[in-house]
Amino acid sequence: MVMASTESNTTPAECRFDVNNFVETIFDQQVHFQVLRMKDSFIVWIGSEEAKLEGLAVALKTNIDKEPSTTSLFGENVDLLSGTLAKKLAKATEKQVFVSYNLHVDQQLMSLVEKRLHEEMRTHPEWF
Repeated sequence: MVMASTESNTTPAECRFDVNNFVETIFDQQVHFQVLRMKDSFIVWIGSEEAKLEGLAVALKTNIDKEPSTTSLFGENVDLLSGTLAKKLAKATEKQVFVSYNLHVDQQLMSLVEKRLHEEMRTHPEWF
């Protein structure tokens, strides 16, 4: 029996993750941000000192609609904040965006969190 060679001339894909963290005090509460950048996508985790991942939403642009499509991957379906923020970030960056928003539901807080995130995107676009 003759064994065939299975050598390949393909180059393995580059695997690279960059993690960046920042903290902001909003309404006397420390809000922690963590951004995990991958090729053509990123994950944003937003929460308190108690690190937990209660839900995760994803948004991405499609050829079907101008607005990015959004879905919840796990967690409470009523958690619209992660999906809303993922959709806004996907539209702004034209990348696939995952968001896990782990703070209490408060529209004023969400607005300031989003503002702080956009400031960081302008200051450090290489993180996103």
